[in-house]
Amino acid sequence: MPAFAMTQIRQVGRSGALAMRATVLGLAVLGLAACDGDEVIDPPFRDTAKPRVSMTRSTNPPDSALVFSVRAVDDIGLKSIRIQLSGGYDAAIDTTFTTAVQEFTFNVNAVIPSTAALGSTVFANSVAEDGAGNVSDTATLLLTIGNLQPPTAVITSPSAGSPVVTGKSLVLALSASARYGVRTLGFVTSGAYASADSTVFGGVLLDSAATLDTLVVPDSVTGATLTVTPFVTDSLNQRVLGNPVAYAVQSPGNANTVPLVSTGVARRLEVTDTVFVAASDPVGIIALGYEVRTLGGVLLVADSVQSDGSFSNLVRTFNTRIPVSAFPTPVLVQGFARNANGRRDVARFQSGAVRVDTAQVVAGYTRPLPEGGQIADAIYFPRNNRLYLSNIERNQLEVYNLADSTFRQAINVGSRPWGISAWPRNRDGEMGDTLLVANSGGTTISYVNLLGGNTGQEVYRYPLPNIIAYSVTSVRSEETDEIITQRTIYDFSDRPQFIASTCQGSSAPGSACEDVVLVYSTTPTPGQSAPFGNRGTVRWENLTRQTSHLFFEQAIGQTMGRADTLEVERYAAGGVGSDSSLVPYRQRVPLPDGSFYDYSVVIRIDRLAFRDTTYVRNSGNFRRAVVGEGGPVLGSRGMMYDALQGFDPTPTIPVIDRGVSRAMDVSDYIANSFARVQGVGINFDGELAAIKGDSTYVFDRMLRLQGIFQSRGSTGGLDFHPLNRGLNTPALNTRLAFVASAEPVIDIYDSYCFKRVASVPIRDPIIGPVRASQRSDGAIVLVGATIRGVTLVELPDNFTTSCN
Repeated sequence: MPAFAMTQIRQVGRSGALAMRATVLGLAVLGLAACDGDEVIDPPFRDTAKPRVSMTRSTNPPDSALVFSVRAVDDIGLKSIRIQLSGGYDAAIDTTFTTAVQEFTFNVNAVIPSTAALGSTVFANSVAEDGAGNVSDTATLLLTIGNLQPPTAVITSPSAGSPVVTGKSLVLALSASARYGVRTLGFVTSGAYASADSTVFGGVLLDSAATLDTLVVPDSVTGATLTVTPFVTDSLNQRVLGNPVAYAVQSPGNANTVPLVSTGVARRLEVTDTVFVAASDPVGIIALGYEVRTLGGVLLVADSVQSDGSFSNLVRTFNTRIPVSAFPTPVLVQGFARNANGRRDVARFQSGAVRVDTAQVVAGYTRPLPEGGQIADAIYFPRNNRLYLSNIERNQLEVYNLADSTFRQAINVGSRPWGISAWPRNRDGEMGDTLLVANSGGTTISYVNLLGGNTGQEVYRYPLPNIIAYSVTSVRSEETDEIITQRTIYDFSDRPQFIASTCQGSSAPGSACEDVVLVYSTTPTPGQSAPFGNRGTVRWENLTRQTSHLFFEQAIGQTMGRADTLEVERYAAGGVGSDSSLVPYRQRVPLPDGSFYDYSVVIRIDRLAFRDTTYVRNSGNFRRAVVGEGGPVLGSRGMMYDALQGFDPTPTIPVIDRGVSRAMDVSDYIANSFARVQGVGINFDGELAAIKGDSTYVFDRMLRLQGIFQSRGSTGGLDFHPLNRGLNTPALNTRLAFVASAEPVIDIYDSYCFKRVASVPIRDPIIGPVRASQRSDGAIVLVGATIRGVTLVELPDNFTTSCN
């Protein structure tokens, strides 16, 4: 702080808040005193210009402080700056200048006490005063504790400057967002007419909301401008005002107008989609609608609503059903309106030219999640024709009923549900009535009984064990050349991420499953043992026998000059299973001649762990699973698991699972593909699998590369046709794979010829896993998550490849 300014910070105490007070500094004001009876005359050039003040938020503030700057400017000289903080944190900052200063920037760094509520709103106001006593307009800034996004409220329609006629009603379209849920959304008016109204939301409060509200303008209003200011109140009862919008007030006698029409149409429309139309006219709107035509002008569909003309502004979001079956199909969309005088007009640009929107009608239908959130995985259950989706932000499974295209009551599960799979019943791919859900925010697997409750019910949480790895390392001392032994602990996160259901028993078609073996990847954390921060593992859990295995087979081998002997311990959780040694440091194995030898597992320690978001997916017959290492790094690993191979019986305690891909096969896959992994897929019997990266690499159960789909890189996944079998399934209508793209399409490939046979246009690109399922009528249902919600695409059962 410069020598010419004195600053005092006063933290204001309130009930329930911190109470720290300080004395206000007295300000010495120097001036000329007039004698009694003397006439006081203003100087000829008295300063009447107000100072200007502005506030700017810091671009990268810490979470524990409110950081912003205040800039004040005056033509002659500043006297003081006052900053007031209120809301989630109360304080006052006064700065007084003792010498002439025309411009000053004050950088504020207010440290927030730990007791302040994270996300609560802080209102910052500042004013400046000059030496002549002129006071600036108040500058305002909205801040949040923790520097989170503050609540916002906006008026989306009608636009500023739209006419408002006395005696008519104005429909306001309001929207808001708040981290802690939108409780109330409303408006207040000022200027020509003062009023207020709001909508109160109940039940589960969403982080975003929208509503339509009606503002009635009485005949008695005489002002020229009506200002409407939106506001939002969140679950913490924080009330935040949005930006005001001004409208011109007119009387009915002065209005000789035609409707002003605007439309909102996506460039890519689904058959069942929405078209937004808004119209305003001072004399009132009596009809509002839209038309969809072919490029040749043939009318495909139209819809409209009628009104009595009491509203000078009407808005409507129409639900469309466009009669188109070939995709994509270009169409023309135009909005129209008619006013109370019978005058009709269509949507126009600001220049006055007629506006006609061209859109492409595409396949599929997208449904937003009822309570918002984010989808991590999905599974289709054919017996009830429903889709189950894990919503990691709402701790529940969303239930989508395909028969009527509606969401049903969600199923509560554990914390941050991620992967989802079915309890295996037999080798024909029949699912049991239980779904398994990985609770990545904890260390449990939810069992969901689909026959319980209205839509299903969680009945049990299987506690996963704590698995700890050790390396016993022998290194040669550089000083003495002696062998030194070191034992190092590696404590990984046990939180499950993606899961795949497999089962043991006969491999014959129709055979019943025996032990259920759940393969899963883990969610890593920064707090894991070095050098494995943010690195996960792959494991299996025998849910029937309550035993475990840590995948280490991919790391078997030795690096030059170093030998890392593996040791793995299982510590039971919740009394499920028992503490046991999964991989002993050393075992004594007898030979036929009665002697013994020492048996240990030596690994390359850097190959033990996997990067975050490692994908796993099971085959349709529940025999095999594919593993694809995640992360944006080239050279990611791909692996397979076969539940029928069992352990190598050589040592007393079997430790090597022969169903896990061998280290040399994993290394060979990397050499042949050298890709980053963005999704995995596996066909019905697990003879063929694929990993999606910059292209899609197709390989057999031994990780031998079979071919490449020239797919386009994206964050979306892939899946095979549910009945795709073997390396070359004989049925051409099942020899298919479905791959997401960076473009808004799903590409379809022949899994033997590796050619793209079709592209299905959709509204938005898929940004997560892709699931393919077959309905009882033979139709293929593709499911994927997009930025707007869940997209479903149905393909006819006669869809096929022509590659021979």
